[in-house]
Order: sequence, then structure tokens, then C-alpha cells
Amino acid sequence: MLGNMDMEEMLKLLAPVIVLQFVLMIFCLVKLKNDKVKYLPKWAWALIIIIFNFVGPIVYLLLGRERD
Repeated sequence: MLGNMDMEEMLKLLAPVIVLQFVLMIFCLVKLKNDKVKYLPKWAWALIIIIFNFVGPIVYLLLGRERD
């Protein structure tokens, strides 16, 4: 199925996923700047958010933030 797709069709298919990943990463980096964190320093959380697409931001939102 994917072998028959040209680059334009594949880009149309992946564009929403790429945009969602970018928005999630920016959201988490802004939250990271303003939140207190636990388990790791902020620089380490920033690396995790940037390097591990989708998984990194979700892990930060679930585990990395200190809740009041």
C-alpha cells in the first residue's frame, strides 16, 4: 500500500501527525519553562521532550511535572 504512494500523497498523509508532534513539543517546552519539575533537571526534560517524539512530551506531562 505505501509502496504505491508518491511523495506528495505521503506528505499529505503525514502532515497532521507532524503538526501535532510540533504543537505538543512546543506546548511541553513552554510548560517546562513555567512548571516545577520532579525526577530530573529541566535541561534533561527538555532533551527528552525534543528527542523522543510523542513519547517524550507525554512522559513529561504524566511524570515530570510537580502537581500542586
